[in-house]
Amino acid sequence: MINTLIFDFDGTIIDTNLIIAKGLNLFSKAYRGSRLSQHELEQLTGKPLHDQMAALNPERADEMTARFRKWYAQRHDALTKAFQGMDELFDDLRQCSFKMAIVTNNSREGVQMGLKHLGMHHLFQTVITCDDVKEKKPSPEGVRLALKRMNVRPEEALFIGDSSGDLIASRRAGVANVLVGWTSVRRETLMAHQPDFVIEHPLELLQVVSLAEEQIA
Repeated sequence: MINTLIFDFDGTIIDTNLIIAKGLNLFSKAYRGSRLSQHELEQLTGKPLHDQMAALNPERADEMTARFRKWYAQRHDALTKAFQGMDELFDDLRQCSFKMAIVTNNSREGVQMGLKHLGMHHLFQTVITCDDVKEKKPSPEGVRLALKRMNVRPEEALFIGDSSGDLIASRRAGVANVLVGWTSVRRETLMAHQPDFVIEHPLELLQVVSLAEEQIA
């Protein structure tokens, strides 16, 4: 029986696509002299901030990371919001008594900023960030840590995400995955990872839970 839902955060629950694209292009222009191509932007999606900065200019990655965090924090609340239908989804999930967690490559500071902004900080039993693991997604370490903290078996959980790293990490942890259709990454890129389920609207997740339970049975 599926009793646990593990979510990615950025690009899955909170719409940070605009602010991240704006920030990465701004820093790419400033530190390497050109904007990112669409392919380059997709390749950076879901990666930890320091890795993103290192991809733009490895020699100045530390400096860029600190500057990006400041730039991001100043604009966060104005440029981010929950994806449409997400509030309704979590209202339904709470009534169904699901255990819920977040596993993200974002920092703890960044996630807490987002959860406070959305008023969702009370919803999750555990939050695993890049500060809590040695290896970030696509490593399964964060997913496994979330399962351990909640005393949940892999077959009792679903992982919901928007990037290749999400799909790879969950599969390596033995957890069925759900790709969200509102991802900023091209669909064909992600479908190559053969997600177990795809949803086009948050409320479709409840239907997926029933389908996943039927498959397990």
